[in-house]
Amino acid sequence: VDSDFNMEEIGGLNKLKSWLEMRTKFFTKNAREFGITPPKGILLTGISGCGKSSCVKAISQYWRLPLMRLDMTKVYGGTLGNPEETMRRVLQTIEAVAPVILWIEEIEKGVAGFAQGDAGVTARIFSSFLTWMQEKESLVFVAATANEINQLPPELLRKGRFDEIFFVDLPTENERQEIFKVHITKRKHDPATFKLDQLAKATNGFSGAEIEQVVASGMYSAFNEQRKFNDQDLYKEISRTVPLATTMSEQIKSIKR
Repeated sequence: VDSDFNMEEIGGLNKLKSWLEMRTKFFTKNAREFGITPPKGILLTGISGCGKSSCVKAISQYWRLPLMRLDMTKVYGGTLGNPEETMRRVLQTIEAVAPVILWIEEIEKGVAGFAQGDAGVTARIFSSFLTWMQEKESLVFVAATANEINQLPPELLRKGRFDEIFFVDLPTENERQEIFKVHITKRKHDPATFKLDQLAKATNGFSGAEIEQVVASGMYSAFNEQRKFNDQDLYKEISRTVPLATTMSEQIKSIKR
């Protein structure tokens, strides 16, 4: 996967950033001499649209490692042959190109059959994948995302499979300011000409993806009227947007719990 994100484009998530920064020095010779083992991976769980996938791409840029995405539905679907044999080929291929970051999007969907007590192919594939995660010696950093962590079996979540589990919540007011700044800058405008603190207050409950869409859509009004892009364009879009936190408030409360 081509990675088009870097850490400067991620607003907030400081705990994740400091965790990654602490492990950056592993990629020097001194780390191996010191006896440090390679980082195994992380699981990013939380609310949809809050930057889990963007973070995985940013890790690839940050550590300067190639990024490969594993599509579990294709493995189980049998379109590439016997699912168990396909999974063996997948793991061999990944290890052959190590060091690498392995991205598994919405991992809970890949193990749904196992979680429901499927004693067939799904369970065997999942079992072999768990064993590989525990015993792999090559530098394959598994970065998985999950929207519904309660669907994942406990043996996947225990220490040793993933180094750490991070919960990605809706952005705070300060983080929303950062996100506005990132997206306005990315679209070649000066964030200093906007009242970011007021915009952050007006977008309480908005996810990062919703703020991005506010900026992207707001620019069309200014462009069509051939004038400067301003705060009012953004406020118009904010007033038209009903965030996921409102439309799916019960589900989001459940995820937070």
